[in-house]
Amino acid sequence: MTRSHQLASLTSMPHIETSIQPSPAATTTDAHQTPRTQRDPALDGLRGLAVLMVFLFHYGGGLQSSSPAVRLMGYVTQGSWLGVVLFFALSGFLITGSLWDSVGQRHRLRNFYIRRILRIFPLYFLALAAAALYALHRHAPTSSLKPLLVFVFFLQDFPHLSSYAIQNQFTLPLYHLWTVAVEEQFYLLWPIVLLFAHSRRHAVRLSLWMFGTVELFLYCVYALPPFAGARTHHLYDYFLLTQAGPIALGAAVSLAMGSRIATTGRKPGSHRIIRKYARPAFLIGLAIYLYTSFLSKTLYLGDPIQFWIGLPAISVAAAAAIPLVLRPGLLRTLASNSALGWMGRISYGFYIFHILLEPLFDHIGRVVAHANTGEYYQIVRLVFAFPITCLISWLSFHLFELPILSLKRYFPMSSSLPWGEPLAHSPHSSRRKRSRTRHS
Repeated sequence: MTRSHQLASLTSMPHIETSIQPSPAATTTDAHQTPRTQRDPALDGLRGLAVLMVFLFHYGGGLQSSSPAVRLMGYVTQGSWLGVVLFFALSGFLITGSLWDSVGQRHRLRNFYIRRILRIFPLYFLALAAAALYALHRHAPTSSLKPLLVFVFFLQDFPHLSSYAIQNQFTLPLYHLWTVAVEEQFYLLWPIVLLFAHSRRHAVRLSLWMFGTVELFLYCVYALPPFAGARTHHLYDYFLLTQAGPIALGAAVSLAMGSRIATTGRKPGSHRIIRKYARPAFLIGLAIYLYTSFLSKTLYLGDPIQFWIGLPAISVAAAAAIPLVLRPGLLRTLASNSALGWMGRISYGFYIFHILLEPLFDHIGRVVAHANTGEYYQIVRLVFAFPITCLISWLSFHLFELPILSLKRYFPMSSSLPWGEPLAHSPHSSRRKRSRTRHS
């Protein structure tokens, strides 16, 4: 696996849900209709921001430019892999909250796993099928499809298997799908771990113990001499225990903040602690990451110090960003932008297709720019890749994903969010919101 593929593959994103508790109409939804849910606009927007960051990382370029302004933009591009950390934190926050609030519900684990399958599997395996058909169309030998079996069993983040899985030059690019493996492995194990939690406070401690386990693993692999060879070959860069830190912290924040549907209606004390320290946690985590990047002379996640210090620090910042956009203020207003929310809604398809269609965008860049390198080539790729990916993702969401997601009504779970503050809407924005709800 080349170093460019290793760096690029650090920026893929899993899909996460941002729905909150179902509206009253959803409980009486006709069996042939898609159930309506309310959504927190700031969390949709945060997810939209994350997917834009990842897109910018893959298609931004700029560091090799002679223009200072373009080079400055190139550094923004270089650091945009942080979008995947934000996605992991959001995933841990939302899914763990829903899982815990469903304690005592009949068939909780069954419903949880089936809902994850309905969300992730259809588009994921469609991408694998498209990659296989593309290889056969190019008259690739059947043996070249064997690496796809690694993806079928969600093992593409494992040491040694990660490089084997993406070595195939005949299929469409799939190197970004390691994050799906991380998420699916985490959520295969995490509900079972939560079975041992006898209270919400105990569940918070389990989440923090998980984060501590990840940090211990990172220190051992990326700081101790016996693992020098593994570091040289980047064997553990995509592994579950390397990347699960932000998911665990997102889970801890969700559990600590508590549920909006608590019978007492009171915010727990841990909620106030999270709100109080979210901003300093965000700033300190970001500062530590930038310091490790300064020492490494790159914003990429590459050097050992960035893994065992920088990655945990930016995971803290990502988890802290969530309560920051749930409280009233400028950040919540900015995150609730309708364009970002729209991107958040289609982000799973956008995540899949923006890399899957990379050969098409490369071809367009070569034809239009008459080159395969340089600033003009990069600009052409970006200008064509963004609207095409948006269009295909929008069609996928409405024509393919939503009909499958409507089956979730047969596997209900609580989907409350902790204390997201309401936004003040103008009459015009309220009409738009009602219109979106009717069509969601």
